[in-house]
Amino acid sequence: MSELKVLFVGPKEGGKSALANFLSDAVQNADNPALAPTRPTVGCRVLEFERTVKRNDQQVKASVEVWDISGDRAYESGWAAARHNALGVVFVYDGDKPGEDKDLEQWHKWFAEPLGLRESQCLVMCHHKGEMTRSFKPPSAKSLSKVHIIQTNLEAKSAVIRDEFDKFLSEVVSASLERREREEQGIIG
Repeated sequence: MSELKVLFVGPKEGGKSALANFLSDAVQNADNPALAPTRPTVGCRVLEFERTVKRNDQQVKASVEVWDISGDRAYESGWAAARHNALGVVFVYDGDKPGEDKDLEQWHKWFAEPLGLRESQCLVMCHHKGEMTRSFKPPSAKSLSKVHIIQTNLEAKSAVIRDEFDKFLSEVVSASLERREREEQGIIG
C-alpha cells in the first residue's frame, strides 16, 4: 500500500477545509457537503483515509494523509515542518473573490518548490462557495501554468471533484513509487 502525504494550502477562507472534509469523507451524514460547517483551521489538521486509485491499468490502494494547512500567516513558522515528506500539494483559492489567485505564486514557492514537486504532483482548485461564474480565468502564476486547474463547487460538481482528485492521487502514487525505486537503487548501488 502506498502512503501519501498531500498538503492543502492557499489563502485563508478559500475552502480548503470544506474540500478536505468532502474528499476524505470526514463529513458524515451530510445531505449536502457544501452546507457542512467548517471553522478556521488552527495551524493544521490531518485527515487520514484509504483510497483505491488507478495506475497503469492497475488498482493501487493508498493510505492518504491530507494536511489541511491554515492560510493564516500567523502559523507560517510551522509550515516547513508541515510540508516535510509531502508528495503532493493542492492549492485552493476562493474563485468568488477577485484577485484571490494572485498569491498562488508565493504559495507555490513556500510549498511545492522546496519539495521539488513536478507539475503532476500539484493541483489547483478554484473553489466557488456559490454559483460558479461562467467566465473562468486561470491563475496568472507562471509557476502554475502547467499545473492542472479545476473549478470546484460542492453543490454542483461533487462527483467531478472526487474524480479529479483521484486522478491527482494516481499521479502522486506514481511519483511515490518512482521515488521508492530510486531510493532502493541507491541502497543496492
